[in-house]
Amino acid sequence: MAVDSATVGVDSARALSGLFSSLTQEDRHTVAGFFASMHTQQVAAGDQLFRPGVSCHRFAVLISGAVQVSLVHGLREKVLYRVEPGQLCVHTLTNLLNDRDYQATATAEVDSLIGWMDAARFKTLYRESPALQRLIVAALSERCFHFVRDIHDLCFRSVESRLAERLLELGNHANEVNASHHQLAASVGSSREVISRQLKRMADHGLCRLHRGRIDLLDHAKLLALAENVTKSQ
Repeated sequence: MAVDSATVGVDSARALSGLFSSLTQEDRHTVAGFFASMHTQQVAAGDQLFRPGVSCHRFAVLISGAVQVSLVHGLREKVLYRVEPGQLCVHTLTNLLNDRDYQATATAEVDSLIGWMDAARFKTLYRESPALQRLIVAALSERCFHFVRDIHDLCFRSVESRLAERLLELGNHANEVNASHHQLAASVGSSREVISRQLKRMADHGLCRLHRGRIDLLDHAKLLALAENVTKSQ
């Protein structure tokens, strides 16, 4: 990961602050001032930004790209959430505010640009700026709603239903999904073996066609019906 000596700059900071739609115009102007002086860092696709056991020493915002935050246990992985421009990494926030080490792993999905400031400066600004406090509370609240929905799906929806929904999301209502069985398993909270069985069953029923690293979607209506079935099988 290459650390750039440049800062985010005024124009980029204004554009970035505008993505935080929960803030008032005045608050966006304030946080844009904070963003403008942050250092930048280029991150290549596949690079790890943090991993379990590492201390959190920076506050960061994503300027461009996408980052995936996940839990890894042996060969199993569960994607907790994705961070895109206009979102903050809540795992970083909670660790910064509570002086805790990371428990999850963050990986750049694509080439990304990050703005960052050191923890000491962030904590000073956080104590002194109501606008920054409101930004943090809004980010934590939004992610909390996401986690509640995710827990609901894990508890009350079948793997088949969650997988069908994910296939439609990745296909964006097109006919092709470029994802491995492992990536799909991490997204829906299951194992690769279970996902492989579910995909074979879907293929046998004419819902999709399987290739290495690619899945052709053949019957969107039936996939949608599976995705909307919220009753978890026993």
